[in-house]
Amino acid sequence: MRPNSNKKSRRLLEFIPSITWILLAMLLIFSIIAPHFGTVDNAFNLIRQGAVLTIVAIGMMIAIASGGIDLAVGSLIGLAGIIIGFTINKGFSLPMAVLSGIVTCGFAGLISGLIISKGRIFPFVVTFGMLFMAQSLSLGLSRGGSIHIGNPSFSSINLGSFLFLPIPLWITSGVILVSLFLVKRTVFGRYIFSIGSDATSATWMGINVDLHRVLVYVLSGTLAGIAGVVLASRVNTGNALIGQGTEFFAIAAVVIGGTPITGGRGSLAGSILGAMVITVLQNGLSLLGLSSELTSAIVGVTLILGVILAQSVYRGGVRGNK
Repeated sequence: MRPNSNKKSRRLLEFIPSITWILLAMLLIFSIIAPHFGTVDNAFNLIRQGAVLTIVAIGMMIAIASGGIDLAVGSLIGLAGIIIGFTINKGFSLPMAVLSGIVTCGFAGLISGLIISKGRIFPFVVTFGMLFMAQSLSLGLSRGGSIHIGNPSFSSINLGSFLFLPIPLWITSGVILVSLFLVKRTVFGRYIFSIGSDATSATWMGINVDLHRVLVYVLSGTLAGIAGVVLASRVNTGNALIGQGTEFFAIAAVVIGGTPITGGRGSLAGSILGAMVITVLQNGLSLLGLSSELTSAIVGVTLILGVILAQSVYRGGVRGNK
């Protein structure tokens, strides 16, 4: 009985991404050394802070798993807020303004996807260009500054709660469930991994590679738009630079979570946990009262070590890439 029990335990552990243990260790350490880290208020704060990165990381995971990357998501986060503020000032209702922000980001993803698939240009180059295009549009609409969004209902997206839980948690949970269904229960997920492994072989298998590449970037852009809504509601402002750098944290979260940067495989659970690790690290260091310079250095070193460890685990064929 004992050998069988040990085998079952090992099999169970194999389904748990390796980064889970890092996250649990960080939660324990910060609960001990950081003032107020273990409070309910800070738990809700972590949820609100982590929602943006988690949503973007999911889109980034799908892009990387397909053999690509999306560097435009940070600028699209800012663009979503700018579009919302601009349209509200033009007399649009709040639902229409929010929808306009999300759809605009999805359309930007569509443009990137079409250029990548039809132009046969590297995703890095195309999305890097889209980063500046989105930022330029944001700066133009806001006239070089930011747009205040003075709508109390919009603020409630971040501050409000439903069934005693923050609304950003419900939004993030919805995104996770839809993404999980797409990746695990539809041919879209299987095709994306096939394209990331070998696009030529995927074409021979009858997969419409161009179509699915376009869909990947539409999805990534749309998720960046949703993240932009959540972030703009937190600061009540649309700002062109507010999401700057989020793309790099999202890439780190995905890679730390067990998705190889070369594509072909991906871990949705690992990417979510990777985003949580980064959020917990930033929050914990902030509560310790460290200077911004030291905090940035510690986060940078931790991310480098985490990426090295994650890629070593992947190359060794260890768990984390389910």
